[in-house]
Amino acid sequence: MRNFFSLARAMRVLGGVATALALGGCAGMGGDYRSGVDTETVINAIEQDDASALRAMVSRGTISVNQRLRAPGYSGGAPLIALAARAGSVEILRYLIAAGADINASTPVNETPLMLAAYFYGEGGSGSADRHDAAVRLLVESGASLENVPNNYTPLAYAAYNNRQRALRYLIERGARLDADASGGMVYVNTPLMMAAMQGHRDVVRVLLLAGADPLVRVRNGHTAREFALKYRHSHVEPMLACAESLPSGLRYAQHCEGRVATTR
Repeated sequence: MRNFFSLARAMRVLGGVATALALGGCAGMGGDYRSGVDTETVINAIEQDDASALRAMVSRGTISVNQRLRAPGYSGGAPLIALAARAGSVEILRYLIAAGADINASTPVNETPLMLAAYFYGEGGSGSADRHDAAVRLLVESGASLENVPNNYTPLAYAAYNNRQRALRYLIERGARLDADASGGMVYVNTPLMMAAMQGHRDVVRVLLLAGADPLVRVRNGHTAREFALKYRHSHVEPMLACAESLPSGLRYAQHCEGRVATTR
């Protein structure tokens, strides 16, 4: 569960809706307090990507495909499809989608399945994101929203924050909004560019700038992406954002900043 708890800590620092995240612990979940479901059995099936076991539970009427269960991090309950996305359980996602699960069903803190698939990646030494990248593609190709409800983080922002570059590029290719729901140069929740800047993910910052992310967007009563980079002392990122900020309207980052900051590390 390491990646989940790092996300929870990060979201408490960032503020916004995820400050309400209630950490439930990874053991001793027992049965669901509302439905009598053996939560541990369901979660184990999800983590093992055992679609046949989950299908059998649904067939027996033990759970429904839109069941919400208490789970580590979600003491108030989270939809099965969100838990499967968090685990990168592609076969279970495929089953739930085919069985009619709500593909955009969100957690109590407005995290969509696509957001969770775009943030998490495999445990262990390799830290492979292959399963979660496949989950991202499956969700998008099945019609999952690339955005989120107003004034909340987006899948692209979650991918940017955790340096999920393949997911990030894919979401951009599919049309995810680079500046979230910014309006008039202001936004209530950090944009993907801000998320990458505060983490010091240079390659992610570059991808977003090349794609056309606006470096001048400011969190209402807060910072721009460059100011976040300065605040968190990411000197290898700040020059890129400074150059992007200085460009007159209509000039592209690729044409005027790439050569000037290419060697900045």
